[in-house]
Amino acid sequence: MQQLSHHELIVFFLQLSIMLLVGKIFGEIAKKFKQPAVVGEILAGICLGPTLLGAFSPTIFQYLFPSVGSSPVVLHGLTTLSVILLLLISGLEVELALVFKLGKRAIFTSIIGGVIPFVIGVMSFVLFPSFFNVPEQHEFVFMLFLGTALAISALPVIARTLMDLGIFKSALGMMIIASAMIDDFAGWIIFSVVLGLMKHDGTTSWLFTMLAALSFAGFMITIGRRALDKILPLINQYVSFPGGILSFAITLSFLGAAFTEAIGIHAVFGAFIVGVALGDSIHFSRKTKEIIHDFVTNIFAPLFFVSIGLKINFVDNFQLPLVLLIIFIAFFGKVIGAGLGAYLNGFTWRESAAVGFGLNARGAMEIILATLALQAGVIDKPLFVALVVMALVTSMTSGYLMKLVMPDLGTKNQEANGIIIFGDNEITQFLIQFLSKNKVPILLTDIYKNRLTQTKLDSNASFQGEILDKGILDRLDLSRYGRFLAMSENEQTNLEAIKLFGYEIGEHKVYRLISKQESQSLNISLEENILFLGKYWHYHTLKRIFSKNPDVDSIEFVDWESLIDFMTIVHNPKYIIPLFWKDTHQVIHPISSKDLESEKNITLFYVDITKNIIPKSIKPLQLKRT
Repeated sequence: MQQLSHHELIVFFLQLSIMLLVGKIFGEIAKKFKQPAVVGEILAGICLGPTLLGAFSPTIFQYLFPSVGSSPVVLHGLTTLSVILLLLISGLEVELALVFKLGKRAIFTSIIGGVIPFVIGVMSFVLFPSFFNVPEQHEFVFMLFLGTALAISALPVIARTLMDLGIFKSALGMMIIASAMIDDFAGWIIFSVVLGLMKHDGTTSWLFTMLAALSFAGFMITIGRRALDKILPLINQYVSFPGGILSFAITLSFLGAAFTEAIGIHAVFGAFIVGVALGDSIHFSRKTKEIIHDFVTNIFAPLFFVSIGLKINFVDNFQLPLVLLIIFIAFFGKVIGAGLGAYLNGFTWRESAAVGFGLNARGAMEIILATLALQAGVIDKPLFVALVVMALVTSMTSGYLMKLVMPDLGTKNQEANGIIIFGDNEITQFLIQFLSKNKVPILLTDIYKNRLTQTKLDSNASFQGEILDKGILDRLDLSRYGRFLAMSENEQTNLEAIKLFGYEIGEHKVYRLISKQESQSLNISLEENILFLGKYWHYHTLKRIFSKNPDVDSIEFVDWESLIDFMTIVHNPKYIIPLFWKDTHQVIHPISSKDLESEKNITLFYVDITKNIIPKSIKPLQLKRT
């Protein structure tokens, strides 16, 4: 069996250490300038590659990154693995429920925003064939690729840009995100067919490739997704966290990659679709997604993006007319297409332009697409360089151009102190009394009208109707409400409710009551937005306690660390139920497993079941009954 020699093994470890170190340094520098880390990682590769290091010190470059032997093969295998995992986390970010929620508006915007740049890409080749230097036998495949490359967006970059602007959960931001999800989903299907065309000849092979791609995608997001909903709770319950769920997700992505590669579709498509199916399950927690995301983006992503600069001399293959043409048609096609789709959906022309510039960010997805096309022989090195430059330019300018067309974007106060409560029962009525005394705006929602009678008599806002109706958010005035508590007796409905409202007000501002099963299992993989985690209180226990209408006590702490100590170490969880805490701005926050930070003078509100159980070792600023 062929193995790496002693020298090749040393070089391989040197390659990994240098690529990770330099990639991380350049990535952090890029972040300091509020740019995506991928920009810095690609620049790191250009510095380590033939463009700079190879030009100034060919000996060192050939020693570290030889072009012959087993070392390049091993590095290529590792970067291929990195691409598979990058597509897995990209799939995890696709929220099908969000697409379904926005319905026709998102689909319409995405279709127009994808079709127009696709057509412009095809027509650019027809009108300027000499720019692209494509062999005649590959012209049809190349046109499909160029159209796809100009139509696709980069969901991770777009999400980061919207978060920085403070509009991620706004109507405008949700439209951009949902459209980007559809773009990515459709784009990878088309690109997989394009690569399949490179591998097969004849009409039968083309039809097989297309049908296989669509069948696999359809199976995974329907039957496969439902099967995963049954399997994931068992893994969470019986396998240690996070190792069990992490191994399962990566194993499944490798199986999907192997299957799609076997049927003539590129392996990345299988990993992407598996990620979509996994990420859309309510049992695949946000904490798990964050663990996988951190694992991939901090180890495998730098290796892949640094390796891009190692393959090509960006100076020798930089053709200014080609680069300018690619950048122009990329901007023109996406901004006009997506902007027109948004305008026809009722947005103003400024908002429509912001949608176009938001979806114009190409980032990592464009670079992965170009890399695979280069490896497959669809494009040459000058066009690859042009596509990489275009991806960097569009990613770096997206947020700036959105602010340029909408100067007040993200400047409005996004904080609302009100709380939406789902479920009219003994628990929520108890909480409403407390919140009303503290002048917190409340909106109580419930499926059944008769449950809301007393709430209306108490002059609290209420809404009766199907809480999971896709159009509910359009009928509710959410301007005063910044948090959502799902506290009905139906655990499944609570899960679905926080997912729906999470899209509108932010995933970190929606909470649900812990289920009885979770309370019994004490599973450490629980979501961070579960209420009253100190004792794992579930609905039936709290109902018995609150139906007796106990008093709410409060205790003030000097700082946040004192409150954490009280919550996790000092207080007796058998007798004290922590409810809310109030920060220095007099804003009341629900208690959950997610640590929130405050400076000083924190007030904890709690229910003392046996009365005066606070240990004497606690030395708060003040102990008082409300």
